[in-house]
Amino acid sequence: MDRLIIETILADVNEIFLAKDHSIPGQRTNIVLGFKAKNTEQIIHAFEVLKSMTQGHEVSLVICNTVQTGMYDLEICTEVLDEPIRIMNKVITNETIGEIKDHLLKSSPMMLSTNVSEDENWLDVNKVELKTCETNTPL
Repeated sequence: MDRLIIETILADVNEIFLAKDHSIPGQRTNIVLGFKAKNTEQIIHAFEVLKSMTQGHEVSLVICNTVQTGMYDLEICTEVLDEPIRIMNKVITNETIGEIKDHLLKSSPMMLSTNVSEDENWLDVNKVELKTCETNTPL
């Protein structure tokens, strides 16, 4: 499975939120990509492939604020991919962005997961970056 197929499958994300099991000390906070149940097998397989591809390599997540308020582009970056996996124009609540900022200030470890995949396929994220994306395209 190549980057474009993974990108196409993950483009169906319909919500992004944070989750943490506070009952387990040291548990990483998860940035969860929420999907509807219709393509569960494809999503699980895409995350399995992404996990195996990135095994032993650093993974970073860039969350870009777009010109549209509340809309963000996500980029999953790693040296094993020719380009980042891009998930474009997704709504992330101000509350979730604020929580992510709090975790970044604390340098808390984070993971990228889905609401449909098992935790063994979640990705350890070495770096999360929030930034404003620049565009030369007029609206």
